Amino acid sequence: MLVRFADEWTSFLPAGAIEPIRHDLGLSYAQAGIVLAALPAGGLLGNLFNIAADHVSRRWLATLGAAGYGAAMIAFGAAHSLLELAGAAFVWGAASDALTSACEVTLVDLSGDRLPGALARMNALASLGDLLGPATLAIASVLAFGWRSLFEGSGVMMLAYGAWLGSQEFPPPHPAVAMRRPMSGVIACLRDRRVVISAILLGLFGVLDEPLVGFTIAYLERVRGFSPAEATMLAMAEIAGALAGFSLFDRLARGRAGARLLSISTAVMICGLPAMVFAPGLVGQVFGAVSFGAAGAVFYARLQGLVLGLRPGQAGATSAVVAYVGMLGLGFPMLAGWVSDAWGLPAGLALYCAVPVILAALVMAAPQRIFRAPLSS
Repeated sequence: MLVRFADEWTSFLPAGAIEPIRHDLGLSYAQAGIVLAALPAGGLLGNLFNIAADHVSRRWLATLGAAGYGAAMIAFGAAHSLLELAGAAFVWGAASDALTSACEVTLVDLSGDRLPGALARMNALASLGDLLGPATLAIASVLAFGWRSLFEGSGVMMLAYGAWLGSQEFPPPHPAVAMRRPMSGVIACLRDRRVVISAILLGLFGVLDEPLVGFTIAYLERVRGFSPAEATMLAMAEIAGALAGFSLFDRLARGRAGARLLSISTAVMICGLPAMVFAPGLVGQVFGAVSFGAAGAVFYARLQGLVLGLRPGQAGATSAVVAYVGMLGLGFPMLAGWVSDAWGLPAGLALYCAVPVILAALVMAAPQRIFRAPLSS
């Protein structure tokens, strides 16, 4: 249950600290986008760990993943070039998949029919980690604590978390699944239309993650004149909304059809994201941030609960397919950075504002039966 808390706390730091990193190393926004894209790009390797979670010891996978995670964070803090930053971020992303997949597949096995509620609670803890990320940056800014020390210290903490995971007991893989060839499970998932459609939606939604927050903070500081602490606090409002959405998910989802819940969520995101970024007053921005965060949390929790429960015993393979399809949005931060360099940060953020519109169109166009999986609390 704690794995996403730890992961979201630390994975926010590159996006949140992108301005001091960019200034220190003399990077353009397009180059900064490469660094931000390198972290999810680690999934090209990390998705193999998602598949492995159905077949190998989850305890060792989680422990070694946390060890690689912490070592990559320390290397990121010590980097002095774009290549070093991107390389450390890539390894960081791959190790993150090993850590989170081992723990999430375990959660799926332990939760049974209570999976959607368990995932909502896990994601609520993840939102607390999201809150700690900006809070950590705000405190570091006030205390004039350099970004390098921040990453290196966080890496040491992740190594300690990995040592603690190594002392825990994890259930073994399902015997019938563990004996199969790993790629057979992936192929079966790729043939499942429900998995592919849901993966496309989750992949597009994944674009609205840490890089969006990083570009928003940069826009608020450089264009709107916010201080670093003020810009980070607005980002925390969005995370607070996500925490509320995850915490209230069971109540909001009960009695509502899956397609209707997703349609309402995307409609709120369509309004909330532009308000968070472009509203002329701080009150409007805070309201937009909270509503966007809450709607995004409900959207994600609904789809994640559906996807991980579609194929019992194959949660790892299903996650791998979702992650590989999600690679479609891998270059989006680089595109947003290039547009920001050419036409300014408002233009780059306008690209992000178009994503919820595309999500809404896809939800309406998809066969409604794929969203009818039962929700249990």
